[in-house]
Amino acid sequence: MKRMKKRGFVAVAGAVGAVLAVAGSAVAEPATGGATAPAGALGQPGTGEILPHPGPEALLWIPDWIGDGGAVSASVNPSLPFTFTLGCRGGGSVDVHIGGEAPADFTVQCPTDSTGIGSVEVPARPGQDLLFTAHTSDPSIHWGMYAVQAD
Repeated sequence: MKRMKKRGFVAVAGAVGAVLAVAGSAVAEPATGGATAPAGALGQPGTGEILPHPGPEALLWIPDWIGDGGAVSASVNPSLPFTFTLGCRGGGSVDVHIGGEAPADFTVQCPTDSTGIGSVEVPARPGQDLLFTAHTSDPSIHWGMYAVQAD
């Protein structure tokens, strides 16, 4: 199966209706698995760029998000691995969970005066979606992420 060069994606901010459209279009699924988040628990878009856009291999890119969030993309090639990278600032940490047939969990430490970066390669796996959640240790932490997959 050949993947199209134009990739659509939507970032979901952790609850039904809290959607940050990054580019293109796709069907969004809530990152909470249908649970309703308490008032004030959702993050919000930031105004900066924690990690730069990774280029044409991008499956998903969120330049700046503040607090808890997540995203789903429906453009993963199931026969190739992909790399997920998250950067953060503000003190504390971000716990990342990547769901699916080959789940991955990792934590990124977020310095107050620079950007902490964590990355994981997710092996090829069944399914064509990428679902991740990010839980911040403090609601004021800024984070950005991208997922890339070579053709």
